[in-house]
Parts: sequence; C-alpha cells; structure tokens
Amino acid sequence: MNEDLHLQSLRFESLDAKNLKSVYDMCEANVDFVSHSLKTFENATLNSKYIIPEFNMVAFNENNDIIAFFMIVIKKPYVFNKWRNTATLKFFVVSKKWRLKGIGSHIYNKLVERVKNSRHNCYRMKFDVLFAAPDYWYPGLDLRHTEAFFFLKKHGFKRKHERINLCVDLDQIKNNEPPSEFNGYKISRIIDDDKNELVPLSFMPKIYQKWVWPKEVASSFQNEPKSTFIARDAKNDKIMGFATHSVGFPGAFGPTGVNKKIRGLGLGTILLNWCLWDIKQMGIKQCIIRYVRENTANFYLKSVGAKICEIYWNIERRI
Repeated sequence: MNEDLHLQSLRFESLDAKNLKSVYDMCEANVDFVSHSLKTFENATLNSKYIIPEFNMVAFNENNDIIAFFMIVIKKPYVFNKWRNTATLKFFVVSKKWRLKGIGSHIYNKLVERVKNSRHNCYRMKFDVLFAAPDYWYPGLDLRHTEAFFFLKKHGFKRKHERINLCVDLDQIKNNEPPSEFNGYKISRIIDDDKNELVPLSFMPKIYQKWVWPKEVASSFQNEPKSTFIARDAKNDKIMGFATHSVGFPGAFGPTGVNKKIRGLGLGTILLNWCLWDIKQMGIKQCIIRYVRENTANFYLKSVGAKICEIYWNIERRI
C-alpha cells in the first residue's frame, strides 16, 4: 500500500474528553524514556491554557485505532512579545507500527498550514519543539528519540543549543523537615494570600519577571498541596526568595530564585531542600531539575549531589 492510500484511509479529529484516554494510551505505548500519569497528560493538553483545538490532530486508522497525535501551541517570546508569537510543536507522536508512511509529515503540514492561515501568524514566526512552559515535560529534544530527530531535520528544524536536566536521588534526602527559620528569614509554603506579592517576582531581576517564571510560579498555586516555598525577611515580612516544584509534572523542580542582595547566604539551598523534602513526601523517588544552564549545574551538584541525567537540544526553524 502506498502513502496516498494510507492517508486516504485515515480519519482525523481534535483531542477532546472522549478520546483523551485513548490518545494517552497510544502516547504511553509509543514514546520511550518517559512516562507520566493520565492526569499529567490531561494538564499538558486539554487543561492547558494554551491549547487551540484547530492546532491539534488525532489520527484514526480504518479499524478506529488511534495511531498519531500532534499538537501545536502558541506562546509569546521573551523579546518583541507585543508583535511576535512563537509556535511550539508540543506533541508529535506516531504509533511505531505506522511510522515511515508519511503520516507524521501529512499531519505536520496540515497543522503548519492552519497556523499560517490563522490570526496567530506573524512576520518571521519562530517554530520550536517541545518546550512549552509552564506545562511542559521536556526543555527540548532528547536525542535518544532518533526518529524524531530526523523527522524534524527533514522539515527544516536546526539545532540551536543544549539544555541540561539534573536528577536527584531522593533516598538521600532526610525525612525530617528542613529548618523553617534561617539567617533572619522565615521559610513557608505559599498560601493564596501570597499570590499578589509573589507571582510578579518583583524582588527578582526584570529578565525573570518578563520570561516564563511568573507563569510557572502561578501554576503552583493550583497544585494540592501548593508547591512553592518562599523566604520572607523576618524584619519587614517581604518575600526575598522562592523555590517551586511539580509544575509540568510531579517531581519536577524549578524555577527558583533569591534576591541578588542576599545571595550567597545559603537561602537558595534551604529552599531547594524544602522542595526536595516535599517531593519525597509524595512518594517520588527522583527529582528532575529541569532546564539547567551549565554554569548553575555545579551549584546543584555541590548542594544536593545532583547529576546530569538528560541532555536536550533546542531545535527550531521559521514558519
């Protein structure tokens, strides 16, 4: 059977509550090196604030089996965000039995055409892969997904730079709570009343205020229990540092930051340890510190023995 006949036999739908579980099962069975719960998958797809129904496609074969799922989301870049949009290929999964038959390219081309013809299109629109903060799983492409790499290369994507994930074995984390007071600062789990002060991250440099960190911190208020810890100055009760975990998926760490005026006192390590302790209470064995730059990886190594466990490529092109 040639590619055209394969494509003619397929049926396409958008992701919805009815097919969510079946799409999830297909992805779990056909994506190596990662596994998440149905709830985490739902949060990254149907529950995402960035989902646009016409920018995702679920493919069914003639036996009504789901054999592919692609999803593009639109986000604002850090620079020129008043005039530019960035498209992200957040999911692109084809069943192993149906690969190399042109199905992935067919779906990809259809979705790109929809983006081009939409109000979201803009001049020199950037198109990247997988990193769709705040509800993302990967900070780029894991090159162990060899077929995915050559699929992207075929469609004009090019490597830009590397991103690092670190892993922490939580068996080494003590069961006792870390200290709630440290060098004149009070450490606590966030409550709803903290949101207006915390989420703008006004105590951090502007680069972090304008990037995705405020969105990720805001997402942690939706977790139960809430998954950000803050440090308040005991003298004036102002927030001076924070650390967030389990945004995107349970056990993920980040973002985190401390006001530059008080860095070097060990407050960042205390906040990190609170998050690791909290993740351990969830019964999770390993914490993944996501999207770490090389110059900060050494901090995590020295602080909690974190090791480089995953390396990703930032891959992008222009639409």
